[in-house]
Amino acid sequence: MNAGSPSQAREVCGRPHIGLTAHVVQGNELRIARIALDRSALIFVDRGVKTVVAGNGEKFVAAPGQALVLRGDQSVDFINAIAPGGTYEARWLLFDNALLLDEGYRRDCAALRRTTRRRAPARVIRKISAAFQAAFEAAREVLSPDGGVPDAIARLRVLEVLYWLLEHGIALEPQAAQSGIAAQIRNLVSGEVEAEWPSAFVSERLAMSQATLRRRLSAEGTSLTEVIADVRMAAALTMLQATTRPVADIALAVGYESPSRFSVRFRKRFGFSPSVVRSGSRAHQSL
Repeated sequence: MNAGSPSQAREVCGRPHIGLTAHVVQGNELRIARIALDRSALIFVDRGVKTVVAGNGEKFVAAPGQALVLRGDQSVDFINAIAPGGTYEARWLLFDNALLLDEGYRRDCAALRRTTRRRAPARVIRKISAAFQAAFEAAREVLSPDGGVPDAIARLRVLEVLYWLLEHGIALEPQAAQSGIAAQIRNLVSGEVEAEWPSAFVSERLAMSQATLRRRLSAEGTSLTEVIADVRMAAALTMLQATTRPVADIALAVGYESPSRFSVRFRKRFGFSPSVVRSGSRAHQSL
């Protein structure tokens, strides 16, 4: 399986109500802990090895030429191992919940579910046909800013990938209504990670008092500051992996005017500095 064309600019691309895509490059082997997956994902591994550890302890490993399918609405750990003398590279596609609610797709999912095993947190696809790979790349192409096709056609291209997954016995569920306050805040903040999110504004958006917001977040074992910081750091990690933007620009993009303050927060969250994600040297990593 070949990675995306080197002439293509590396950036996170997407269309509302359809999906997101990116080409990830990582220079060091890293364990990335407690990543909240709000959308189901399909990851094609090009170089290195990807291991996913689900919340129940199950491990799923994909080598080059294989793919991982991850269901949304869960928290997982990622271990991205680099290829000998090289990098870790993968291409991923996130499916918007609106796409998973397509009437025809839901009907075909229901038919498959009657004959398949339990709902697993992830699945590994070890053999990928040329036709499946072509459909995956066509879907990624239409999600780019210069895809040049209407949304209706882009939607069908990405939906085709979901049907290829059905051919492999994999039916993806739409995300359930978000009942947890932390999940609702993540969804709110992820649309504008660089913005300020004062408690008064967030509580107003969620139609509750600030005291109720604090109480309900405390019951979930977190706080507004922690949730916002986690969303920002997850977005920063994706930009470090999937773009060539300078670290200072990424810091600004996730709401930090000071690159040094951003780096301190990033290290606190992940256990390694932003530069380690791209660097080819094996800097110390505390986990």
